[in-house]
Amino acid sequence: MNRWKLIHYFQLFSLIVLGACTTEYEHHSPTNGSISFQVKESFVGNERNRILELPVQGVNSVVLTIENEDGSQTIFDRKTLPILGLGDELLIEEINLSQGSYQISAFYLTDSSGNILYATPMEGSEFGEFLTQPLPIPFKVAASESQSLSLEIISTAGKNPEPFGFESGMAGFRETFYFFISAVREKFDDFMDFIPAELTVSQGDHILTQQLNGKLNKIVLPKTSEKYDFTLTYGPFQPIEKEITYDSLQTFEHQPLIFEMTKKRADAFYIGGTFKGNITLSNQAALDSFGLKGYDIIEGNLTIGNTPDDSEDPILDLSPLATIDQVKNNLNIINNPELRSLEGLNYLRYISQELIVKNNSLLESFYGLTSLEKLRGLNLTNNPSIRDFNGFNHVASTIESLHIENMEHFIGLKGEGFENAIKLKDVIILENPNLIHLSFPTQTENLNSKLYVTNNPALISFGGGDGGFRYLWILELNNNKSLENLEGLLQPNGEGIEDLIVLNTPKLTTLSPLFLAEQVGEIHLENNASLEDITAFSSAKIIFSDITIINNPQLKSLNGFEGGKELYYFVYKGTDPYPGYVWSPPVKITIKDNTSLVDFCALKDIKVTLANNLPFATEIKGNAFNPSFDNIRRGECKP
Repeated sequence: MNRWKLIHYFQLFSLIVLGACTTEYEHHSPTNGSISFQVKESFVGNERNRILELPVQGVNSVVLTIENEDGSQTIFDRKTLPILGLGDELLIEEINLSQGSYQISAFYLTDSSGNILYATPMEGSEFGEFLTQPLPIPFKVAASESQSLSLEIISTAGKNPEPFGFESGMAGFRETFYFFISAVREKFDDFMDFIPAELTVSQGDHILTQQLNGKLNKIVLPKTSEKYDFTLTYGPFQPIEKEITYDSLQTFEHQPLIFEMTKKRADAFYIGGTFKGNITLSNQAALDSFGLKGYDIIEGNLTIGNTPDDSEDPILDLSPLATIDQVKNNLNIINNPELRSLEGLNYLRYISQELIVKNNSLLESFYGLTSLEKLRGLNLTNNPSIRDFNGFNHVASTIESLHIENMEHFIGLKGEGFENAIKLKDVIILENPNLIHLSFPTQTENLNSKLYVTNNPALISFGGGDGGFRYLWILELNNNKSLENLEGLLQPNGEGIEDLIVLNTPKLTTLSPLFLAEQVGEIHLENNASLEDITAFSSAKIIFSDITIINNPQLKSLNGFEGGKELYYFVYKGTDPYPGYVWSPPVKITIKDNTSLVDFCALKDIKVTLANNLPFATEIKGNAFNPSFDNIRRGECKP
């Protein structure tokens, strides 16, 4: 996770949990540097082979001690920092330190009751031998720089403090044990559908609260002869309360304790199961009534909204829809003038096709969609109160289609929860007034991706770097008045662009570092006031469609078309692989109104293949020099 995102989450976390309090270590000056922490679990002996490896779970805080290089104290003496869990990641608050040399001499991860669940052993201890770098760990801080420290930790479950190098009877180090647990929906035919229930375990003065994630969850508890009180809750499901003994829990050290949760069936309106067909809920009364039926699955489109601005019963609350687990087609949240939150959709896990969130003037965030696991398409259009686009980070890897239009506060994909959107096929970025840098995540596959970036007046660049797409079937850049740099759109080792359309982009001087695929469809450059370099075309070998170059007043030559490229034009006879498509010959090369263009020599060795007697035409006029196509091929290609 990048540093911006880490800080962003902790700003939010601090507002919620820490209030407005400010501690001395939060102050930052130009002579300070910042330190972040990453943790990795290590294992003792053959422990890795005996237990199931899972992400670190059940921790709430880090307790650490940072000393000066000479061992003297700093303000970080057994300092407690909060931990925020995000999926499988642990986010630990960054700290600021003055420049200098330091060492970490204590590092523990604790649960909500202060019990130490994981610790980093000391150098020379029994467990320290299993670590690459036991404590103390030296490090240096440079002014105005950030660095990340990686610490290895070992679970304390079933272990004493002495092998860690700690004193016997150390506070917070209780005799503990672990077991595994899962929460599932009602089982059908032995199929288990895991759900993220909240678990609370209490015994005496010990209370543990942990969100269950995924299939397996490791729980660490202090050992006692008394019974443990278990409570599981999850939205529209019946809560479960149960007493379990230590002896019983020990039997789940290698296989999980499974709790099966059932939906609430509150009244006579309850139907449950699947609703077949499309449904539109256009006011709160209709939504409330539909919610009473308790459907799990909508096998069709679910539309929430299309509410008139003057409605006396606008939609305000989505909580009656909490039973819905899947929408088998589109979920449309459209034209809701009073809706501020998507809370109530917290238990929705699958949208088979597209989520469309459009024209919701007061909607503030997407945090109600935190349980989504699958989402093929996402359309965000004209939601002017949305300032925070996080909420899709956990499902971004499943998104193939992305449409972002007229989102006033959209400033880019980076740091907005889309870092894992690595399988994008269809992308439209349209009319976003404050979008400046549009950095695409590095796409991992050669997909037939289509990208349209249009009417974004502040857009300057695509973020630079070597990320972006491996292959673009269609790239259209149109009317982006400030766009200057195309670096970051294509991976240098990718396969290029098939159809390239660049229109009305007055500040763009070069198409590099873009490059075309070996086989290319349409090339269209028009009304680009500063464009002077098209050498990005040099990678193409065969061109199958029109070439249009109009009104690019700084373009002086067609360098990029050299190398004996082949123009191959054809229509299908017999079985048409594109039935219903209307072919419209003649195919044309149009080069006109480029007032500085004098050098056409790159076209001299071009080859033209016309299959099936397809007509072919050229239009060359209004340039600084206007040779015929035959003259160009004879070498009469510049004054």
